[in-house]
Amino acid sequence: MAADGRTRRAGGGDPRVRRAVAAAALVALALAGVLLPSGPSSVPLGAPAGAPAPRVVLLSIPGLEAADLSGSATPALDRYLGAVALLSVRAIGDETDVLEGYVTLGAGNRADSGAAGTVVSGRCIDPDVVAGWARRADRELTGAEPGALGAALDAAGLRTEVQGDPRGVAALMGPTGCVDRYTPEVGRLGAADVALVAFDDGLDRATSAAARAGALAAIDASVTALGIPAEAVVLVVAPAARGDAARVTVVGAGDAVAGAPAVGELVSPTTRRGGYVTLPDVAPTVVDLLAIEVPESMSGTVIARVDGGGSDLGGRIDDLADRAARVHLRDRAVGPVSVVLVVLIVLCALAGLAGRSRLARGLAPVVAAYPLVTFAMGAVAYHRLPLDLVVVAVPVTAAVVALAARAPAARLGPAGTVAVLIATLWAVLVVDVVTGGRLQLSTPLGYTPTTAGRFQGIGNLAFGLLGAAAVAVAGAPLARTASAAWAGWVGAATVVVVGAPAFGSDVGGTLALVPAAAVVALRLGGGRVGWVRLALAGAAAVALLGVAAALDLARDEASRTHLGRFAADLLDGDGWIVVRRKLRGNLEIFTGTIWPTVLVAVLVGLAVAAWRRRAAVRALAGRAALPPRQVVAVALGFCLLGAAGFALNDSGIAVPSVMLAVVVPWLVAVLVPPAPGRRERA
Repeated sequence: MAADGRTRRAGGGDPRVRRAVAAAALVALALAGVLLPSGPSSVPLGAPAGAPAPRVVLLSIPGLEAADLSGSATPALDRYLGAVALLSVRAIGDETDVLEGYVTLGAGNRADSGAAGTVVSGRCIDPDVVAGWARRADRELTGAEPGALGAALDAAGLRTEVQGDPRGVAALMGPTGCVDRYTPEVGRLGAADVALVAFDDGLDRATSAAARAGALAAIDASVTALGIPAEAVVLVVAPAARGDAARVTVVGAGDAVAGAPAVGELVSPTTRRGGYVTLPDVAPTVVDLLAIEVPESMSGTVIARVDGGGSDLGGRIDDLADRAARVHLRDRAVGPVSVVLVVLIVLCALAGLAGRSRLARGLAPVVAAYPLVTFAMGAVAYHRLPLDLVVVAVPVTAAVVALAARAPAARLGPAGTVAVLIATLWAVLVVDVVTGGRLQLSTPLGYTPTTAGRFQGIGNLAFGLLGAAAVAVAGAPLARTASAAWAGWVGAATVVVVGAPAFGSDVGGTLALVPAAAVVALRLGGGRVGWVRLALAGAAAVALLGVAAALDLARDEASRTHLGRFAADLLDGDGWIVVRRKLRGNLEIFTGTIWPTVLVAVLVGLAVAAWRRRAAVRALAGRAALPPRQVVAVALGFCLLGAAGFALNDSGIAVPSVMLAVVVPWLVAVLVPPAPGRRERA
């Protein structure tokens, strides 16, 4: 018995206990993923339940940014900035002009204006122009109906008024393309139930600090002269960024009847992240404030106030300005940071294929550490550095991290350093997604509010990295031996993190990851991978996703995530439209920028190089640092995950491409032996 106890202690304890603990941890993770709230607790804007519907006033200030309000004296506007957020104004294209912003606002959905010249005559939009907007909406497959907000107000018998910029008529126009009252001058408000004051004081065109301050002061003075009733709910909205650029603007809400804290953040079910909302969310919010049912054509959701708050409006605005600066630098840095990563991946792969083992094995840990560094940037104020310094600092920091990883990997053999870094990447992404995804937002390989594609959960690039890291960890753990049970646990835990509503809520990622994880576990267990088993794994993925979607659909509408909304679309018969839009987005990636084409060229080039040197590749495989069964299992997992990730995500080629940051260093560490006569610690 004593000998048996010593054996168990040496082996890490009773295997039955380890299995029980692992199973309990997995069950707890799954329960948390479906039971935890999918966003912050919030309270409605406007009057308490049962109170008369208030008047709504929209103060539209194109070009307004948080930095403009930070440190500025705007007493009139400050009254209506009780709760604030960054506003993503993304419509259809990369840039959103003022007219397109108003059309999107009025549709409660992404819409394209595409109009040139005069579109407004008095209080009405030209009917031919309105018809053109509707045709563009049909082509874009968004389900948008330009003028949906005005139509809902008209059906409820409510009056509308627009002052200032005539383009604002597009936001409140009714079925005939008209508003009830329009005045080109900004003056005292009339008696309309919903009024839009469309300021056009040049803030969206001004670039110098002095010019912007002067324009904002003039707007603030005009707000004072409006005579806004005390019972009105006021929304401050910037429907386009300065210069029509892809930047975040500002939205604020203030009212005297909600009884909520004076200062706070806004949130919507679209974003599920406090301090961020989207332009299509404005229209559903207006109709909800007026106790009108939100039209089905509106993809936006109702804005609410995050529960809790404070009294320091200046501090809240400064925080928004800092977040906006982070978004802006991230959008500028993503291109050059990604290019450096691609160059390192190519050099590492080519060096391995050319037999330059010292160079390949030196670069492999740096490549493996690179994505880890980019996500860690979310924990520091990297946006306060110059862009050039950020681009240089990422690879330098990755090299330092790779060097530091050698010590804990010293006993793990020649593949140890890369194994430690990949395992760390997997663990960091899992913990980050489970705890709210702070490292996902506004980091170079994460997502950005300017695209308005995702604000919470796991993004497509992060999924590619997490999925590839999970395959590597499942098939080749740090102990250098693998089992089907271990691979199954890692795969199942990763699937929960990627697919659970409270965590990743990623439809395409879940469908791609389940078969890949199943193949790895199957191969490690000695099973064969055939078409029948692949089909069964795919069916299991669909079934698992269906269960998660059903649980999410059971939540109230304001708490649903991507999963629940997609399930609702399927039940409403709109699922195919969503799929068509995703497929088209996948294809349009190749026409929007040159980088997808570059990535495809890199993938093809690496494949050709590997084929031309296939004898060398076979020789390398024969001297792998891991047993052939594990190498084959991981390689098959990589291939299946990359193919499915490409087909099932609207980021398309970007998913398998970013996977190379894990795949290439893993292959080099496992297949490329150390240089002759060179002793490696790890």
